[in-house]
Amino acid sequence: MPRSTPVEDLNPHDWNFETVPDAELVGCCYWEFARESAFIRDVRRRCLENWRAGGKWDLALHTDTQKLESIEYRAEVFLRGFFFEPGEAYQSANPNAPHYRHPDAPPITGSFPSPWQSLSEPERQTRARIQTDVDQLQIVPIKLSHWAWAKEIARECQRATDERHEQRLAWEKRYLKRDKKGHLDQLPEAPAAPEFKELRPGTRWGVGETLLVDIAWNCFTNDEITNYFRKWVQRARPKEIPVPDDKGRNKLRDWRVALERLGIMRLLHHCRLRDIAGNCPEGWRIYGRREWYKERKRAGEMFHRLFPFLPRSERPLNWETKGGRSR
Repeated sequence: MPRSTPVEDLNPHDWNFETVPDAELVGCCYWEFARESAFIRDVRRRCLENWRAGGKWDLALHTDTQKLESIEYRAEVFLRGFFFEPGEAYQSANPNAPHYRHPDAPPITGSFPSPWQSLSEPERQTRARIQTDVDQLQIVPIKLSHWAWAKEIARECQRATDERHEQRLAWEKRYLKRDKKGHLDQLPEAPAAPEFKELRPGTRWGVGETLLVDIAWNCFTNDEITNYFRKWVQRARPKEIPVPDDKGRNKLRDWRVALERLGIMRLLHHCRLRDIAGNCPEGWRIYGRREWYKERKRAGEMFHRLFPFLPRSERPLNWETKGGRSR
């Protein structure tokens, strides 16, 4: 645990996030909470040491960087530039620079773990653009699939049909008997026959599904077909694939609150709560009405929500309070 500095010497960028633009909130949140992780900082240190030693393959380092990458594109917010020297720019006009790239390359530097707000505006904007599979793979909501999927769908449907037939035969063999005329008689104690849901003529792949559908173009207008399809989608979405929770809702306030809680946690690490109003009046102005210790606890919960690969035993570096609270 690093020794805490007096709150008056603490960089305002560490606890005051009032001026962070909405477009940067998510990126800022991942960056700032990553600064609280001893593990992530250690990976950064080892990346630098690896580069300085010639950049040879390091299995342990590769394994740990994969842990960071387990949160997918969001890790790029802070992971890009991990092999750069502090302040070294990815974007450079100098062809002799260690990581030379064209001047039009992304303005990434080796600035982690400096405060997010200390980065240049172009770099913040670049890091704040968190891509998704939709961006990278150019996925659209629906399109005509390749004809080759028809073979796969037919094969899967035939397999499911054969499996159901075998289950029916096994049930009959166990619970039914035939009379002298060959008719089936159900035994009194036999349970209900197995019921099967409608067979879905499709196949799952990656992030989506390919289906065979019938469209009655001659009988309905485009709007009628569209409205019916919308209702079908609501019923047919697989239960194991819920609607993405970041769609259709404005969650910017949630991200800003997470940063505010982080600021509160850091202030409590550097100053006793009873002294903050006098030693950091600006911090008291921003957070004075908040329930400080509850907000600190929520910051700790957010820390592990953002980085689920971290062990539960790892606490944020600024977790312990000046007043001695470590839980």
